[in-house]
Amino acid sequence: MSKTLERNETRISYRVPALEKGLEVLELLSGISFPLSLTDIADRLGRTKQELFRVMACLNEQGYLIRDSNQGYRMSTKLFELGAKHASTEALIARATPHMETLTHELNESCHLNIVVRNKMLVVARVDCDADVSLAVRIGASFKLHDRNSGQVALSFLPEEEREKYWEQSDQPTSQIKKWESEFAEIRKAGFRTIDSLLIVGVQDTATPILGADGRLLAVLCVSHIRRVGESRDSSRISSAMLQCSQAISSEFGPTMLNRPDTEGNTVN
Repeated sequence: MSKTLERNETRISYRVPALEKGLEVLELLSGISFPLSLTDIADRLGRTKQELFRVMACLNEQGYLIRDSNQGYRMSTKLFELGAKHASTEALIARATPHMETLTHELNESCHLNIVVRNKMLVVARVDCDADVSLAVRIGASFKLHDRNSGQVALSFLPEEEREKYWEQSDQPTSQIKKWESEFAEIRKAGFRTIDSLLIVGVQDTATPILGADGRLLAVLCVSHIRRVGESRDSSRISSAMLQCSQAISSEFGPTMLNRPDTEGNTVN
Protein backbone atom coordinates (compact mmCIF):
# COMPACT_ATOMS: atom_id res chain seq x y z
CA MET A 1 0.00 0.00 0.00
CA SER A 2 1.37 3.46 -0.92
CA LYS A 3 2.13 6.06 1.77
CA THR A 4 -0.32 8.47 0.14
CA LEU A 5 -3.13 5.93 0.45
CA GLU A 6 -2.15 5.23 4.04
CA ARG A 7 -2.33 8.94 4.89
CA ASN A 8 -5.73 9.30 3.22
CA GLU A 9 -7.12 6.30 5.07
CA THR A 10 -5.72 7.63 8.37
CA ARG A 11 -7.28 11.02 7.75
CA ILE A 12 -10.68 9.44 7.09
CA SER A 13 -10.48 7.15 10.12
CA TYR A 14 -9.69 10.08 12.40
CA ARG A 15 -12.61 12.25 11.29
CA VAL A 16 -14.78 13.55 14.14
CA PRO A 17 -18.05 14.79 12.59
CA ALA A 18 -19.26 16.63 15.69
CA LEU A 19 -15.94 18.48 16.01
CA GLU A 20 -15.99 19.37 12.34
CA LYS A 21 -19.48 20.83 12.72
CA GLY A 22 -18.38 22.81 15.77
CA LEU A 23 -15.41 24.26 13.92
CA GLU A 24 -17.66 25.17 10.99
CA VAL A 25 -19.94 27.07 13.37
CA LEU A 26 -17.06 28.94 15.00
CA GLU A 27 -15.53 29.87 11.65
CA LEU A 28 -18.89 31.13 10.42
CA LEU A 29 -19.67 33.26 13.49
CA SER A 30 -16.12 34.61 13.72
CA GLY A 31 -16.79 36.69 10.61
CA ILE A 32 -20.23 37.97 11.66
CA SER A 33 -20.81 40.78 14.17
CA PHE A 34 -24.53 40.12 14.82
CA PRO A 35 -26.35 37.12 16.36
CA LEU A 36 -27.66 34.34 14.11
CA SER A 37 -30.45 31.90 14.90
CA LEU A 38 -29.94 28.15 14.70
CA THR A 39 -31.95 28.15 11.46
CA ASP A 40 -29.75 30.86 9.93
CA ILE A 41 -26.58 29.02 10.91
CA ALA A 42 -27.85 25.72 9.51
CA ASP A 43 -28.86 27.38 6.23
CA ARG A 44 -25.50 29.11 5.82
CA LEU A 45 -23.60 25.91 6.50
CA GLY A 46 -25.86 23.73 4.37
CA ARG A 47 -26.77 21.53 7.32
CA THR A 48 -29.98 20.70 9.17
CA LYS A 49 -30.96 22.10 12.56
CA GLN A 50 -31.01 18.55 13.92
CA GLU A 51 -27.34 18.13 12.92
CA LEU A 52 -26.28 21.28 14.76
CA PHE A 53 -28.55 21.34 17.81
CA ARG A 54 -26.28 19.37 20.16
CA VAL A 55 -23.16 21.04 18.78
CA MET A 56 -24.60 24.52 19.46
CA ALA A 57 -25.71 23.50 22.95
CA CYS A 58 -22.20 22.20 23.73
CA LEU A 59 -20.45 25.33 22.43
CA ASN A 60 -22.84 27.46 24.46
CA GLU A 61 -22.31 25.43 27.65
CA GLN A 62 -18.53 25.55 27.22
CA GLY A 63 -18.60 29.32 26.88
CA TYR A 64 -17.56 29.65 23.23
CA LEU A 65 -20.95 30.96 22.16
CA ILE A 66 -23.44 33.31 23.79
CA ARG A 67 -27.17 32.82 23.24
CA ASP A 68 -29.33 35.93 23.65
CA SER A 69 -32.97 36.25 24.69
CA ASN A 70 -34.07 35.95 21.04
CA GLN A 71 -32.24 32.61 20.70
CA GLY A 72 -29.54 34.21 18.55
CA TYR A 73 -25.96 32.95 18.81
CA ARG A 74 -22.77 35.00 18.71
CA MET A 75 -19.14 34.46 19.60
CA SER A 76 -17.99 34.99 23.19
CA THR A 77 -14.51 36.28 24.07
CA LYS A 78 -13.26 32.84 25.09
CA LEU A 79 -11.41 32.26 21.83
CA PHE A 80 -9.92 35.73 22.13
CA GLU A 81 -8.56 34.83 25.55
CA LEU A 82 -7.15 31.56 24.26
CA GLY A 83 -5.60 33.47 21.38
CA ALA A 84 -3.76 35.64 23.88
CA LYS A 85 -1.66 32.58 24.69
CA HIS A 86 -0.33 32.50 21.13
CA ALA A 87 3.46 32.69 20.85
CA SER A 88 3.50 36.21 19.37
CA THR A 89 1.40 37.58 22.20
CA GLU A 90 3.49 35.73 24.75
CA ALA A 91 6.61 37.31 23.25
CA LEU A 92 5.02 40.76 23.47
CA ILE A 93 4.08 40.21 27.11
CA ALA A 94 7.51 38.82 27.98
CA ARG A 95 9.31 41.82 26.46
CA ALA A 96 6.87 44.40 27.81
CA THR A 97 6.62 43.16 31.41
CA PRO A 98 10.05 44.32 32.68
CA HIS A 99 9.38 47.83 31.34
CA MET A 100 5.87 47.82 32.80
CA GLU A 101 7.35 46.84 36.18
CA THR A 102 9.74 49.79 35.97
CA LEU A 103 6.81 52.10 35.12
CA THR A 104 4.71 50.77 38.00
CA HIS A 105 7.60 51.30 40.45
CA GLU A 106 8.19 54.84 39.18
CA LEU A 107 4.55 55.96 39.28
CA ASN A 108 3.30 53.69 42.07
CA GLU A 109 0.35 53.01 39.78
CA SER A 110 -0.85 49.73 38.26
CA CYS A 111 -0.65 49.45 34.47
CA HIS A 112 -2.01 47.05 31.89
CA LEU A 113 -1.44 46.09 28.26
CA ASN A 114 -4.20 45.70 25.67
CA ILE A 115 -4.16 44.26 22.16
CA VAL A 116 -6.69 44.47 19.32
CA VAL A 117 -8.42 41.14 18.64
CA ARG A 118 -11.24 41.00 16.09
CA ASN A 119 -12.34 44.62 16.53
CA LYS A 120 -12.14 44.47 20.32
CA MET A 121 -9.57 45.40 22.93
CA LEU A 122 -8.35 42.49 25.03
CA VAL A 123 -6.41 42.95 28.27
CA VAL A 124 -3.46 40.53 28.09
CA ALA A 125 -1.10 41.67 30.85
CA ARG A 126 -1.10 43.67 34.08
CA VAL A 127 1.47 44.78 36.63
CA ASP A 128 0.13 45.78 40.04
CA CYS A 129 1.67 48.43 42.29
CA ASP A 130 2.26 48.41 46.06
CA ALA A 131 -0.08 51.32 46.80
CA ASP A 132 -2.78 50.72 49.41
CA VAL A 133 -5.41 51.90 46.92
CA SER A 134 -5.09 51.39 43.17
CA LEU A 135 -7.17 50.40 40.17
CA ALA A 136 -6.52 47.08 38.41
CA VAL A 137 -8.15 45.81 35.23
CA ARG A 138 -8.92 42.09 34.87
CA ILE A 139 -6.73 40.16 32.43
CA GLY A 140 -9.06 38.75 29.79
CA ALA A 141 -11.45 41.71 29.93
CA SER A 142 -12.68 42.64 26.45
CA PHE A 143 -14.58 45.65 25.11
CA LYS A 144 -15.40 47.49 21.89
CA LEU A 145 -12.67 49.79 20.62
CA HIS A 146 -14.75 52.97 20.70
CA ASP A 147 -16.02 52.32 24.24
CA ARG A 148 -12.80 53.13 26.14
CA ASN A 149 -9.82 55.45 25.93
CA SER A 150 -7.35 52.67 25.15
CA GLY A 151 -9.53 51.42 22.30
CA GLN A 152 -9.82 54.91 20.82
CA VAL A 153 -6.05 55.30 21.01
CA ALA A 154 -5.73 51.95 19.24
CA LEU A 155 -8.16 53.09 16.53
CA SER A 156 -6.19 56.28 15.98
CA PHE A 157 -3.06 54.26 15.14
CA LEU A 158 -4.75 51.70 12.91
CA PRO A 159 -4.54 52.16 9.12
CA GLU A 160 -7.36 54.26 7.67
CA GLU A 161 -8.85 51.32 5.75
CA GLU A 162 -9.06 49.27 8.95
CA ARG A 163 -10.79 52.12 10.76
CA GLU A 164 -13.27 52.51 7.91
CA LYS A 165 -14.07 48.82 8.04
CA TYR A 166 -14.52 49.05 11.82
CA TRP A 167 -16.93 51.98 11.57
CA GLU A 168 -18.96 50.15 8.92
CA GLN A 169 -19.57 47.35 11.41
CA SER A 170 -20.33 49.68 14.33
CA ASP A 171 -23.68 51.22 15.20
CA GLN A 172 -22.24 54.70 15.69
CA PRO A 173 -23.78 57.78 13.99
CA THR A 174 -21.74 59.50 11.29
CA SER A 175 -21.49 62.72 13.33
CA GLN A 176 -19.89 60.87 16.26
CA ILE A 177 -17.46 59.04 13.97
CA LYS A 178 -16.34 62.36 12.43
CA LYS A 179 -15.81 63.81 15.92
CA TRP A 180 -13.67 60.83 16.94
CA GLU A 181 -11.67 60.93 13.72
CA SER A 182 -10.78 64.58 14.35
CA GLU A 183 -9.64 63.63 17.85
CA PHE A 184 -7.54 60.76 16.49
CA ALA A 185 -5.36 63.23 14.58
CA GLU A 186 -4.54 64.96 17.87
CA ILE A 187 -3.81 61.62 19.54
CA ARG A 188 -1.39 60.67 16.76
CA LYS A 189 0.32 64.04 17.11
CA ALA A 190 0.69 63.78 20.89
CA GLY A 191 1.45 60.06 20.98
CA PHE A 192 -0.92 59.48 23.91
CA ARG A 193 -4.21 60.63 25.40
CA THR A 194 -5.40 61.32 28.93
CA ILE A 195 -9.11 61.72 29.62
CA ASP A 196 -11.53 61.26 32.49
CA SER A 197 -12.52 57.61 32.57
CA LEU A 198 -15.52 56.75 30.42
CA LEU A 199 -16.46 54.11 32.98
CA ILE A 200 -15.52 55.24 36.51
CA VAL A 201 -16.00 58.64 38.17
CA GLY A 202 -12.83 60.11 39.69
CA VAL A 203 -10.42 58.17 37.47
CA GLN A 204 -8.12 59.50 34.75
CA ASP A 205 -7.15 57.10 31.96
CA THR A 206 -3.91 57.54 30.05
CA ALA A 207 -3.13 55.35 27.05
CA THR A 208 -0.23 55.27 24.60
CA PRO A 209 0.47 52.93 21.68
CA ILE A 210 3.20 50.32 21.38
CA LEU A 211 4.38 50.32 17.77
CA GLY A 212 6.48 47.77 15.91
CA ALA A 213 9.50 48.57 13.75
CA ASP A 214 7.21 48.93 10.73
CA GLY A 215 4.91 51.34 12.54
CA ARG A 216 2.23 48.69 12.98
CA LEU A 217 0.22 48.85 16.20
CA LEU A 218 1.26 46.04 18.55
CA ALA A 219 -0.55 47.01 21.75
CA VAL A 220 -1.74 49.87 23.92
CA LEU A 221 -0.21 50.64 27.32
CA CYS A 222 -2.67 51.97 29.90
CA VAL A 223 -2.65 53.52 33.38
CA SER A 224 -5.89 54.24 35.22
CA HIS A 225 -5.14 56.78 37.95
CA ILE A 226 -7.48 57.40 40.88
CA ARG A 227 -7.41 61.12 41.65
CA ARG A 228 -6.88 61.81 45.32
CA VAL A 229 -8.56 64.62 47.29
CA GLY A 230 -6.83 67.93 46.56
CA GLU A 231 -4.68 66.45 43.81
CA SER A 232 -3.93 68.49 40.68
CA ARG A 233 -5.47 67.41 37.39
CA ASP A 234 -2.04 67.74 35.77
CA SER A 235 -1.18 64.29 34.47
CA SER A 236 2.06 65.14 32.66
CA ARG A 237 4.15 63.09 35.12
CA ILE A 238 2.16 59.97 34.22
CA SER A 239 2.04 60.59 30.47
CA SER A 240 5.77 61.40 30.33
CA ALA A 241 6.71 58.18 32.13
CA MET A 242 4.32 56.16 29.96
CA LEU A 243 5.80 57.57 26.76
CA GLN A 244 9.27 56.53 27.93
CA CYS A 245 7.94 53.08 28.77
CA SER A 246 6.15 52.66 25.44
CA GLN A 247 9.31 53.73 23.59
CA ALA A 248 11.33 51.19 25.57
CA ILE A 249 8.89 48.39 24.74
CA SER A 250 8.76 49.41 21.07
CA SER A 251 12.58 49.37 20.93
CA GLU A 252 12.44 45.66 21.83
CA PHE A 253 11.01 45.08 18.34
CA GLY A 254 13.30 47.39 16.36
CA PRO A 255 13.87 51.14 15.81
CA THR A 256 11.01 53.07 17.36
CA MET A 257 8.54 54.73 15.00
CA LEU A 258 6.82 57.07 17.44
CA ASN A 259 8.67 60.30 18.18
CA ARG A 260 8.41 61.34 21.77
CA PRO A 261 6.47 64.62 21.93
CA ASP A 262 6.67 67.39 24.49
CA THR A 263 3.95 66.40 26.96
CA GLU A 264 3.40 69.92 28.28
CA GLY A 265 -0.11 71.01 27.34
CA ASN A 266 -0.78 67.95 25.20
CA THR A 267 -3.21 66.27 27.53
CA VAL A 268 -6.62 65.89 25.88
CA ASN A 269 -9.51 66.35 28.29
